[in-house]
Amino acid sequence: MQQKIEGGCHCGAVRFAVTTEPMMQILCFCTDCQQISGAASYAAYIVPLDQIELTSGGTQDYTVLSDQGRRNTRRFCATCGSRLWAELEIGLASVNGMALDDRTHFVPTHNHRLVTAPAWCQIDSGLEDLPASE
Repeated sequence: MQQKIEGGCHCGAVRFAVTTEPMMQILCFCTDCQQISGAASYAAYIVPLDQIELTSGGTQDYTVLSDQGRRNTRRFCATCGSRLWAELEIGLASVNGMALDDRTHFVPTHNHRLVTAPAWCQIDSGLEDLPASE
């Protein structure tokens, strides 16, 4: 196992650690991720949910249903609003790759939901495509 990778919110009130290598690193182009991130895609550092530790502070949460009907509980800082990770009902955490202290740990391996990518954005066609599950 690698050493812990730490991260936190913009104001520093919330800190967390990831205790394993990511399963995948995804650029997600779904409309939900676009709206929540304010960008064409969201940098998702995917790890098993039990491999993320809250090390200081506390998060607020907001639960949404995906377009496929799955629960997605978003964890964020109540003070500054930074999105930190999402807890997916399939037992995974989608950690905000840009909330990691050392952002060089986020190196995308997959594109996800390209069908909803904005026409103006540039897609890295060298990444593997992760299709939406049915």
